[in-house]
Amino acid sequence: MIARILCSLVALAGVAACRPSEPGMRDTARQASQAVLDSSHPAAERSNGDSISDNGAAQVVQQYYDDITAQDYDGAYALWEQSGRVSGKTRTEFTAGFARTAAVHVTIHGEPGMEGAAGSQYATVPVDVEATLSDGRKQHFTGTYTLRRAMVDGATAEQRTWHIYSADLHSTSG
Repeated sequence: MIARILCSLVALAGVAACRPSEPGMRDTARQASQAVLDSSHPAAERSNGDSISDNGAAQVVQQYYDDITAQDYDGAYALWEQSGRVSGKTRTEFTAGFARTAAVHVTIHGEPGMEGAAGSQYATVPVDVEATLSDGRKQHFTGTYTLRRAMVDGATAEQRTWHIYSADLHSTSG
């Protein structure tokens, strides 16, 4: 599954081919906006979906793509769980993955699927992603983002916000 996520992230950055076994594969984390919304980070004031029954998880995914389009890569990176570390990239690698991206648009389909387990709540957000590269080429991806937040007594406000936990996107470009 990790190889599939990395492959999709590479494709989002405009890399022509992606093979999970390819050494040095670039990962562009355009998928999985982790919302480890630190209260001192500007993202904390944005869509963090703190209501249990609201569409907050979908709002975080939308914010992720808004940040990428605005070239606010620090904001997008911060939406990943563990302050971006779950993306599998450093901030520098994450930012470099979007060097050829001119714009990106996400369409969220329906309400997120919600599940709970062991003090956490998970939301699966179905998406279609259209990316435009700086050379004008377009790419299309479809799949889901899974977001997570803590739901146990004693969890901090940050732990109770949605964070991107994983992404499963597949290229539908030719």
